[in-house]
Amino acid sequence: MIPTRFEYLAPRTVAGLVAALDGESRLLAGGTWVVPEMERAESRPRRVVDLRHAGLATISVERSRLRLGAMCTYSDLLASEDVARHAPLLHTMAAGVTGGAALRNQATIGGSVAAARPQSDVPATFVALRANVLVAGPAGVRRVPIAELFLDAGRTALAAAEVITGFEVPSSRAFAHGYVKVKRGGSSWPIATAAVLLRLDDAGCCADVRLVLGGVEPVPLTVDLSGLLGRPLGDEELDAAAAQVAAAVSVPWTDVLAPGEYRAAVAGPVARRALAMARADIGNTRSKTGH
Repeated sequence: MIPTRFEYLAPRTVAGLVAALDGESRLLAGGTWVVPEMERAESRPRRVVDLRHAGLATISVERSRLRLGAMCTYSDLLASEDVARHAPLLHTMAAGVTGGAALRNQATIGGSVAAARPQSDVPATFVALRANVLVAGPAGVRRVPIAELFLDAGRTALAAAEVITGFEVPSSRAFAHGYVKVKRGGSSWPIATAAVLLRLDDAGCCADVRLVLGGVEPVPLTVDLSGLLGRPLGDEELDAAAAQVAAAVSVPWTDVLAPGEYRAAVAGPVARRALAMARADIGNTRSKTGH
């Protein structure tokens, strides 16, 4: 039971959402973060603004860019052929999200990004995909590269009267992918995640690679692995990349699940496993794209 009184609004348009927001409002998406916090009286908003009726759960493809509404759930991602085709990394992430069917059907990608929790699967995955965030506010809609949205654990660049309405994700059909995470148990939040996109040239050498860690620092950490370009990805190269990843963790994040020292220690091994997974996925990617 929520112990405090509040005004509840459920606008049916994006303009209505923006008009309803102020510094004392709280947005309600799937409710997996907001409702428990209100029940514990950790959050006491004057007004709760429900996003569920504003038409923000659509999925489409426009000019090789995947467009996702902020209210899409993990189940929506898993059911979409467009997501499987144009962002298989996103599909893999959604398939392994902690919480089972109940959470997959309720939690939303927009809510996860807006919460900016380091232990969430979504932020680092979207950073690896180089997504843009569509943000609506009093001045209209702006596009924000998602890596620029996260400022700190639980803090984003959103203004009080702004709301995430969706995401634009460039197609990554030509990339193999890997997604690996470390958890304390099957129902635990991730301690560390690694999202990888990988493309090899016709000679089998690395043509492009992206690696983003989640959970190990307050915001997603992109590690520059450009030293792998032009090289075959053997075990020696993966070992070197893992060492580079471990060295890149400078401000490890601590919470009740794990101290920062542990997160820093597992960053390299998690990254190596994700890179190896992407390397193994090369054949699948070429068969799907005809290359």
